[in-house]
Formats: sequence, structure tokens, C-alpha cells
Amino acid sequence: VIRVAKNSGVVKPTAKRIAQRSKITVCNVFAKAFAGKGFFTKTFPAFGHTGSGYNRAVSALMSLALVPSQEGVTISYPLVLISKGNLPPALHAAAAATGAGDIQFSWANNTGTGTSKKNDKAILVAYFPATNEVVYSFGAGTRASGNAILDTANWKGQAAETWMGYLSDDEKDAACSVYTGHV
Repeated sequence: VIRVAKNSGVVKPTAKRIAQRSKITVCNVFAKAFAGKGFFTKTFPAFGHTGSGYNRAVSALMSLALVPSQEGVTISYPLVLISKGNLPPALHAAAAATGAGDIQFSWANNTGTGTSKKNDKAILVAYFPATNEVVYSFGAGTRASGNAILDTANWKGQAAETWMGYLSDDEKDAACSVYTGHV
């Protein structure tokens, strides 16, 4: 009779493993606000890469947006990409709060630059860190329109981190997003 000793399952994690788990946790907390809505499926097209849009987004967060802090690691919002692709990015993008509690986005029309088209849909995003909620819009404006309003009246008075990007009209390509500031 041969018997195999049971694996106790107790493996003491190394410092590197603990650090990596911390990074994954920080990224997942941010990305889960977008999960379940198909957001990253559209904004992080596959282009031959495997995995889901969510996995591609978390990978971009881990490699680009994590910075050391006293607590371990935190997300640097200006470094976050909420979309990534081959379309030209927005130029001179900015966001500002309106009196009604909405967020007004503006950008320069760079239609004709590279593969950009006038009917590329604007991706507008406001992330509220205090509540880990996100409000976004695909197509509230176009590349040619130069501005659009994101309805955030329900979050009036809360601080938001904002980004904008573009999605092609057929939703098969995206542009790398641009951080438009803390509002």
C-alpha cells in the first residue's frame, strides 16, 4: 500500500509575492468599477492579443499606472489608460465642472490626422474614488464636435478623476485615452 502525504496547503508567501498580490488588489479595485458593463471590451480591442478586455486593461494599469506609496502602491490617475488602440489620441483635451454638476469636456478637432475620422465617438469617463463608481459615455460627442457633456449631476460635489478617448464609429478600434484632470 502506497500513500501520499497530504499537502498542508500552508506556504509562507515571499515578500515579492505579497507585493504582487498588493498590486493586483489595487488594480482590481479600480477596474471593478468598469466591470460587467463591457466597457473594457470596447476600449481595449484585442488586435490579436489573447484574454479579455478587462485583463488587457488591468495589465496596462499594472505596467503603467502604479506608483510606490507609504501604503505599498497606489494608482497615479494621470498615468491610467481607460482606452488603448491605434487611433490618434485627443489633442488639448480638458474637463471642467458645470454649475449643474455635470462635467464639460472639450478637445481640439484633429480629424484627418493619421486614421482619425470626424465621426469617431468620444469616450468620456468620470471616476469617483470616494465611492469607487464610474460614469461614462460612448458617443456623447464626436471627434469633430470638439466638446460634450457627461451627466454626473447625481454625484454633484464629489471629486472625480476624468479621462477621454475615442472609439471608431464601427467600435473596432480605439485611441489611447488622455487624462483630463481632477474635477
